[in-house]
Amino acid sequence: MERHAAIGEIRELASGIDALYLSGRAAVPSGLLDRLAEARVAAEMVSEAVPIELGGSEFAMAPFGWGKYRYRLLHDNGLVGVTRSERLPALRIQPRAEFLHGVGPDAAVDWFRQRFEDEVGPLRLSVSRVDLHADWQGWVPDWDDRERFVCRANALAMRGNCGDLTGWEFGRKGTKTISARIYDKTLEMEKKGNDYWIDIWGDAYEPELPVLRVEFEFGREGLREFRIDLPGEAIDASGALWVSATHEWLSYRSPTDDQTRSRWPVAPEWEQVQRARLADGAVGLDRVREGRRIGTLRTLGPSLVGYLAAFGANVGTAGIGDTCEALPRFLEHYSRWSGIPFEARIADKRRVE
Repeated sequence: MERHAAIGEIRELASGIDALYLSGRAAVPSGLLDRLAEARVAAEMVSEAVPIELGGSEFAMAPFGWGKYRYRLLHDNGLVGVTRSERLPALRIQPRAEFLHGVGPDAAVDWFRQRFEDEVGPLRLSVSRVDLHADWQGWVPDWDDRERFVCRANALAMRGNCGDLTGWEFGRKGTKTISARIYDKTLEMEKKGNDYWIDIWGDAYEPELPVLRVEFEFGREGLREFRIDLPGEAIDASGALWVSATHEWLSYRSPTDDQTRSRWPVAPEWEQVQRARLADGAVGLDRVREGRRIGTLRTLGPSLVGYLAAFGANVGTAGIGDTCEALPRFLEHYSRWSGIPFEARIADKRRVE
């Protein structure tokens, strides 16, 4: 985050809901619980996720749980936990970020609701967490800007890499109220392979400049302060939540001689952050998933090439062609030794990824 831009150059690339965690209360039929138990046993036996059909869609049952939820279900569109316990909501649902951005938050909620109402009947969904984000280019805070932030929370952490500032963290997530992060989104994208953000940012994105993300996380207690419980309420209130967070909870100020920082004027950069559009336009699930695929291949590249080079050195090949020709025999031998067909490994990765 070492590059600086003049005031007035800051521009918004995208903003909206980046995470929407749901809890679902329902009377889970014993027949469904039996099916889940059988799938879990099968997954434990092979130490891999196994397919299970729910609501007309194929999920994968993991061989391990998700926190207090014994049954962990995987799908391209998100993660679902199911429990027998009557002390917890029957379902815990976490849509993938790319699914939210691909189809929009309303459609994402509807997709999970339809799948599981087909299995459990009437389902009451409530929101346990919502993350709001706005991505910017043209504003790059540095280490010396610490005193310019005014926040209701006392906790403040700064993150860096090789001397460069990579982000700020405000508040503590464990309180389940409000916390915030301001960080280099392009750096995170490069590490995780989330290249679909380039499609979301569109033509306004300049690849030579870093993207600064301003992100607020509202936990269950924080949402309760706004009397938000249902998914539709959280989606409809996203703009109001952003206004409250950027006007009352956290701000970035222009220093003056006044010893009380809260009386410093709001900086022009932050005034623009306060006016984020919070527009949750769906960019298309196919485009988002293609971006994720490209990013995954990019991040796999160094390891894949390294392993293939080591393989070639050990089997005596000299180039790409003869190394690739030697792979099938090795993979077939390893499949027989491990007892797991390579085709099964690909299918399992496809379900999990």
